[in-house]
Amino acid sequence: MAKTLEVLPDPVSLIESMRAIGYTPETALADLIDNSISAGATSVNIEYDGTGEPFVAVLDDGHGMSAANLTNAMRHGSSNPVDARPVQDLGRFGLGLKTASLSQCRRLTVVTKQESKIHVRCWDLDVVRAEKRWVVVVPDLRECRRLPLYETLRGQDSGTLVVWQQLDRMMSGSLDPAAEMTARMANLHQHLSFVFHRYTRREAGSLPVAIAINGLPLKLIDPFLKSNSFTQPLEGQTISVNGQSIYVQPYVLPHMNYLTPDEAECAGGREGLRSSQGFYVYRNRRLVISGTWFRLVPKEEFFKLTRVQVDIPNTLDHLWSLDIKKSAAYPPDIIRNRLRELIPHFAGTSRKTVTFPGRRQKQPPGFEPLWDRIEPSPGAFRYELNLDHSIIRSLTDTLDGPAQKALQHILNLVAAALPLESIYSDMCGDRRTDREDRYAETVAVAGRIMEITGFPIKTVVDLDPVARFPQYHEQLLKEFEQ
Repeated sequence: MAKTLEVLPDPVSLIESMRAIGYTPETALADLIDNSISAGATSVNIEYDGTGEPFVAVLDDGHGMSAANLTNAMRHGSSNPVDARPVQDLGRFGLGLKTASLSQCRRLTVVTKQESKIHVRCWDLDVVRAEKRWVVVVPDLRECRRLPLYETLRGQDSGTLVVWQQLDRMMSGSLDPAAEMTARMANLHQHLSFVFHRYTRREAGSLPVAIAINGLPLKLIDPFLKSNSFTQPLEGQTISVNGQSIYVQPYVLPHMNYLTPDEAECAGGREGLRSSQGFYVYRNRRLVISGTWFRLVPKEEFFKLTRVQVDIPNTLDHLWSLDIKKSAAYPPDIIRNRLRELIPHFAGTSRKTVTFPGRRQKQPPGFEPLWDRIEPSPGAFRYELNLDHSIIRSLTDTLDGPAQKALQHILNLVAAALPLESIYSDMCGDRRTDREDRYAETVAVAGRIMEITGFPIKTVVDLDPVARFPQYHEQLLKEFEQ
C-alpha cells in the first residue's frame, strides 16, 4: 500500500480564494433563497441598507435548525453532492451559504430558531486570519439584538436569519456607500423575479413563496407569457434518463404586435427576442439557465419566438454539470440528442408566427390575406398583393377594363418594390409601434376601408389587415356603431 500524507488546506488562503468564485450580489442572494425554500419557507424578506453600518439581511419563516445542524451548515462542504437529497431540495454542494455570503462580506452571521430555541454562529474572516484555523464564532445572544430583523425572527415560531456585515467586496472603493449599495443592488429585483418566478404562484400543489426586497414583492414574470391568449403551447415531451423524467414543454410567443410593453420587456427585455430564444432549464422549478440552444442550432431570426421549458430533477445534477452557483448547466449527449430531434418541431411554428404576424397557425374560416407568398421554385419566394381581396375587388368592380388593367399594373409595381431587406432589418430589431399608436392606426385603416368599400364595421373587422388585431375589435365595433 502506498504511503499517504495528509495535506490540510491553509484556512486563510483557501477561504480568501473561494471568495473569488464569481458571485454577484444577486446570484449570491439567490443561493440564500434556495436554502430558505429547501427549509420549507413560505416567506422570505431581504433587507439592505448602505447608510451607517451597511448590511444585507435575509429572513425566512422556514423550519429553522438545531444547534448541531447550524454548526454543520456553517461547515464548508456540509453535504456531499453525490448523496441522495429530498426531491424539493435546491442545494447541492454544501457550499452555497458560505461561499455566496463571504464573496460579498467578511462577517457572516446566521441566527436560527427552532422549537422556541435560538442559536447563532458567525464566520468572521478576521478571526480566521488571527487564529489560522477553521473556526466559527458563537456570539452571545445579547449581541444579536443589534442585528437587523432579529426581533422579527424572535416573534416567529421558527425561521433563519442571515446577515452580511463588513461588506468589503460589495463596497470596495466606494466614496458613497449608500449610492454604491443602490448601484450594486440595481439588478436584484429583476434577477430574483426571473429566477424564482415559478415560486411566486401556486404550482403542482406547492404553495407560493412570498419574496420581498425592502418590502417590495418580486414582480410576476413569466418568460412564456402563458396568460397571453396568442401564446401557442405545443405538445410536450418526456425524456427518460436513468429511471428519471425530464419534462420538455415548448411555447411559441405571440408576434410583437400582440404584446403589451410589459410583456415585451418580459419576453426579451433590453436584449430583444432573438437573444432570449431557446431552452429554459428549471431545477425543481428554480431557473438555472435561460435562452440557449446549447449549441445544438444557432439562434435564428425565425426561431426567436420559441421558448422551451425544461424541468430537471435534482437527481440528475451530475449529468447536467451543474456548477456551484447553480447558474449554469449543460446536458449530456443522451439528452442533447433527444432535444436536437425536437427543435425543428418547436421552431417551425415560430417561423410561421414571425412570417405571418398576428395570425394563428390555424387561420379562421374565410380569412382573406392582403398579401400572398409565392414560391415559384424551391428556396425562392416573392410576395404579391391578393387581387381577389374584397377591398381590392370592391374598387376594381367599379372600373372599366383599361382602368382595371392599369390598377393591376400599379399594384404589381407596389409588390415588386416591397423593401424586404429593410423590413427584415427592422424586424430583427424587435421594434414595435406603441400600443396607443397601433390602435389609432387600426381605427384609421378601418375608417378608410369603410369609406372606400361601403362595408359595415362588422365586415371590416374580418378583413386583413384589421383582422390581424382582434384585441381591438370590440372597441372598434363600439366606436363605429355609435
